[in-house]
Amino acid sequence: MTVLIQVNPLTQSRTVASEEMGKLRSISRKEMLINVAGLAGFLLLIMGVGGIIGGVVMADDFGDDSPWYRNLRKPCFNPPNEVFAPVWSILYFLMAIAGFSVWTKTGFTKRPAPLIFFFIQLVLNWIWPFLFGTAKQLFAAFVEIVVLWVFIVITIFFFNSVKGRRWSHILLLPYLAWVTFATVLNWSIYNLNKDNPEVDIGYIVGG
Repeated sequence: MTVLIQVNPLTQSRTVASEEMGKLRSISRKEMLINVAGLAGFLLLIMGVGGIIGGVVMADDFGDDSPWYRNLRKPCFNPPNEVFAPVWSILYFLMAIAGFSVWTKTGFTKRPAPLIFFFIQLVLNWIWPFLFGTAKQLFAAFVEIVVLWVFIVITIFFFNSVKGRRWSHILLLPYLAWVTFATVLNWSIYNLNKDNPEVDIGYIVGG
């Protein structure tokens, strides 16, 4: 004797829907955890390394604690030393958010070019204080910061081309403006100190 068991289509559809919702919740939870970890990674890398360089490594090379830096002739538009730390903290934060937002769309392999240029300019950013402050090579630091400026512009161009994340390039515009200012400041300090007997500024063009 064969017993036929009828399954209510409505019950079956509810079961399938429930299973699908469970899968979506699992995926959403996983994506959320990945995004949180990614954001933390970008913030720790960019702000952490930047903070270490600015607050620890460069402590003896810039500011009033450095006799060499104090003796440099500076232009009238040179900002007070207290300005640099908060400005860079804000800029590094904006850079981290911009980089993270692009990463959530492109990853590191789907479309690597935007983040490749982003990290190249970031490394160039970290190198500059060592050239200017530690090595005291003001002209080399000027050349390096010009290269940095070019890579920032390229990064902005690539970020603006990422669909769904085009707004991210706006977060880099204050950074570009500050580096533009820093480039002018670097050149002015170099130019003012080429014949300054009190400080050694390294290689001098035509010197």
